[in-house]
Amino acid sequence: MAGLLEISHLCKSFDTIKVIDDFSLEVTEGTLCCLVGPNGAGKTTTMDLITGRIKPTSGKITFAGEDITGADEHAIARAGIGRKFQVPAVLRDLTVRENLSVAYSRQTNPFWNLCRFKVPGLEQKIDEIATLADLTHRLGEKAGILSHGETQWLEISMVLMQEPRLMLMDEPIAGMTEGEIEKTARIFKDLRKSTTLIVVEHDMGFVREIADVVTVMHMGTLLAQGSLQEIEADPRVRSVYLGEQEAA
Repeated sequence: MAGLLEISHLCKSFDTIKVIDDFSLEVTEGTLCCLVGPNGAGKTTTMDLITGRIKPTSGKITFAGEDITGADEHAIARAGIGRKFQVPAVLRDLTVRENLSVAYSRQTNPFWNLCRFKVPGLEQKIDEIATLADLTHRLGEKAGILSHGETQWLEISMVLMQEPRLMLMDEPIAGMTEGEIEKTARIFKDLRKSTTLIVVEHDMGFVREIADVVTVMHMGTLLAQGSLQEIEADPRVRSVYLGEQEAA
């Protein structure tokens, strides 16, 4: 069965430097895939290529059976791919509820979004996602006073308000406390019941908690893919990413 996302022989060069080199990947719908690898392996560049932030030099990206290679960012987002960046981008002077309301709209003018009539089902949607992200008690608070973890959860919630079929997340637990990381793992376990996810992450403990499939990149290529147990036992990964001493 074809995957929800299929990447075939993807390449990306900047001048003479090849950052992504013949990279192929298939992500099955309903799975949570963690994308790991050393710094400079090409993980974030791959996310940029999937979402249209940058254009590939060659290769093909297919989403839900449609060729999205080189498509504009807004077209890819409308097709059903959402992305959360490492640094949250929330509207700090608006409340959590207002942030979620703005994220739900297809309009790009935030003032129009705040002044318009209520969309049927909007409040129910906000309540559902706020419950998932444990932000119900914060709905009336301004986003600027949230903790770092809560701000990350708010941005995840804002992406979810757009109802993506595939969600990409770049180092979602960076800077979190241990308690926030544990709560984020619980949120992700709930998320994967209804959304396909690709998560770029360095924290292997967190990867162990959430991943269905682990994909290891090295120098822009696919090094290995499988369960975390299979990845940890792979001698290529032990040498390149985990390191022989750590793996031992």
